[in-house]
Amino acid sequence: MSSPSLASLSDYIDQLLEAICVVDANGRFLYLSSGCERIFGYQSAEMIGRPMIELVHPEDREGTLLAASEIMAGDQKIDFENRYIRKDGQIAYIQWSARWSEDQKVRVAVARDITKHKQLLAQLQHIAFYDPLTQLPNRALFEDRLQQSLARARREQGMLALCFIDLDKLKEVNDGHGHATGDFYLQTVAKRLLHSVRDTDTVARLGGDEFVVIMDAITDQAAVVLSLHNLLASLQQPFLFTREALQLSASIGLAFFPQHAQDPASLLAAADRAMYRAKQAGGNQLCVATELCYLSEKNQS
Repeated sequence: MSSPSLASLSDYIDQLLEAICVVDANGRFLYLSSGCERIFGYQSAEMIGRPMIELVHPEDREGTLLAASEIMAGDQKIDFENRYIRKDGQIAYIQWSARWSEDQKVRVAVARDITKHKQLLAQLQHIAFYDPLTQLPNRALFEDRLQQSLARARREQGMLALCFIDLDKLKEVNDGHGHATGDFYLQTVAKRLLHSVRDTDTVARLGGDEFVVIMDAITDQAAVVLSLHNLLASLQQPFLFTREALQLSASIGLAFFPQHAQDPASLLAAADRAMYRAKQAGGNQLCVATELCYLSEKNQS
């Protein structure tokens, strides 16, 4: 290869979307191609001599140092991933291919920015596991959370409650006021449910006008029943849509683990049957699996 071709090699490297990095045995940058500025936001001169680990996301530093030690021991990495903090403060997701040069005593690495790929995966995951209207977990994520909650309850020999919530007369709202009103009400219900439960509880929308709540690590069933009465009252509060106040209600079925069922499907079925009894009894009330229904305060008056 002629010397002009060799001279142009550096220019060629600088045109790559990936960044070429050389780090010494102490973890300090010795060389960076111009691709580093596109990825990290720093000019090469700003990074030369700096410890590599300073730019790594704090949560990824331990794993990065472990990977670096393995590379220096002769283990070539071809798909190691970590996060860096860019000069503008944004997080960059990086995929590395790296090896150790024993002769030169340096690590030579190729960095590829996979931030957009990670963001796309996050968006796809959100679409797959969250309801687009209410932004609550959907059935798939609910089922996964319920399995995890039951496993934890078995392990800790604890209790959990599962609430099945069905809105009363939502179809009448859709028919009489339009689906935009119904959608707004569903979003309002989602917010009221989240406001009425603990941060550790899971609120999900199964579809249509059906919602569920997983209440982990409960110790007092009477307290759960009381909190759901407060929830019924919250769902009865009128909501405004285009200057019109509408009032609806809900029917709630409640089942406890391990009292009423021990597996996810059976527990959900028990809560569903209790909800159906509440619905048959006129709605706007709470029924506990295999036990009595409790009317809301409005129905009791």
